[in-house]
Amino acid sequence: MTTQTVRIEGTGKTKEQAIGNALGRIQKKVMSMQKGMVIRIEPLDIDVVEAKEMEYTERFLFFFLPRKRSNFHVVLDVEVSLVLLKVDDIHFQKNMQSNASILHNFRSNQIEK
Repeated sequence: MTTQTVRIEGTGKTKEQAIGNALGRIQKKVMSMQKGMVIRIEPLDIDVVEAKEMEYTERFLFFFLPRKRSNFHVVLDVEVSLVLLKVDDIHFQKNMQSNASILHNFRSNQIEK
């Protein structure tokens, strides 16, 4: 088990959407940074690096029905605990088969169906 800090970003129309969007990117970010297979990712601590609200006025046909809209953007540092399976450390046993036996197994499986 190891720990690692990951920086992630997310945007959304609400605060909850922005944070949820960012947290949903943890797995992809961790997988791109690690060698091996990740078995479990557990967030331990979350630090907010940046949180912004961008407000704008939306209008119908450029003049009518003005209303305020907001977009939210967050940048988070998440400390995660990782359980990894190192695939390179697993020794696989090789079994050699001839092409004739593979073809025979394929044909017998097709007949049974």
